[in-house]
Amino acid sequence: MARLRELLELGPDDPIEADFTGWSKLVLLTDRHAVLFPRDHTQVDSLRREADALRALAPLGLAVVPRVEAEWDDRDLSAYPVVVLQRLPGVLLADVVEEIDATTVVALFGQLGALAAGWHAVDPAEVPDLPRRAGLDAFASLAHTLELGPAETQAAGWALERARALDPVLVHGDLHEGQVLVAPDPPHTVTGIVDWQTSRIDHPFVEFDLGEWGTAMWRAHRSRFPELRRQAWEAYATARSLPNDLGPVFEWYHACSHVRRLVGDRAFPVAHAADVVGTLAEARETVRAALRTLRA
Repeated sequence: MARLRELLELGPDDPIEADFTGWSKLVLLTDRHAVLFPRDHTQVDSLRREADALRALAPLGLAVVPRVEAEWDDRDLSAYPVVVLQRLPGVLLADVVEEIDATTVVALFGQLGALAAGWHAVDPAEVPDLPRRAGLDAFASLAHTLELGPAETQAAGWALERARALDPVLVHGDLHEGQVLVAPDPPHTVTGIVDWQTSRIDHPFVEFDLGEWGTAMWRAHRSRFPELRRQAWEAYATARSLPNDLGPVFEWYHACSHVRRLVGDRAFPVAHAADVVGTLAEARETVRAALRTLRA
C-alpha cells in the first residue's frame, strides 16, 4: 500500500476503496484512478487485452471509455502487471436497475446503442492481438432446434445472409448492468462503460445480447426486451447510417440466441426459473414473430 500511494502520489489519508467482486481482476479505487490487478497469473493476458482495447479507443475521445493512464510492472507493488485507468463518475447500473422506470430504461438503451456505434468505429486492424470470433456461425443450422416450417426456414436463411453483410467490429463483448455506470439521479444517463477485458472482434449484433445481463434486469424488465433491443438498434443504426431492413434481422438474431440458451446450446452457468427467463414456447414464438416481420 505504501508503494501504491507513492506511485499515485497519494497522501497517507487519501481514501482508497477496494472492489474485489470482479471475475478476473481486483480493483482499487481512488478519487481519480481505478487500479486493476489480475486475480492470478491466468488473468494477466485478459488484463493486457483490456489495456490494448482501451488504447485503441483513446483517439476516438469517447467520454464513457476510461483512459489508460499507466501500466506498471513493479514487484514492490504486485507479482503481476498492473493497469491504471481514469476513474469515471457514476454508480453501477446494477445498483439501480430494478428501481428505474420503463421510460428511463428505454432511453438508456438508446444511449447505449449510440455509444456502441462510437467504439465500433475502431479499425480492427488497430487491435491485431484481440481475439477474433464469428458470432453468426452458430445460427447456420437452427431450423431443427427452432422447429421452423419451410417458409420460416427460408426467411431465417435470408436473415442470416443479410446479417453477414455487416463487417466485424471491436465489441465490448460483455455489456451488462455491472459494466455500465450511470448518473446516480434520474434520468440516470450513461457516464461510463467499464471492464473491457472481453473485448474482441466480432459481429456487431453480439453487443446487445441481453442474455449477458443479470437476473435483476431480467426480473424487472424482461417483458420489454424487444422494445429495449429495438431502441438500442435504432440509435445504433442511425449513428452508423445502416439500412432500415436490418432491424428485424437484429431482433431475429437475439430471439434465436435466447432459444439457444434455453435448449442448452449456450446454457447459463446456473439454472434460472421460468418466471425470470420465460419458457421455451414463449421464446420460439418470439422467433416466429421476428420471422413474420421479416417476411412482411
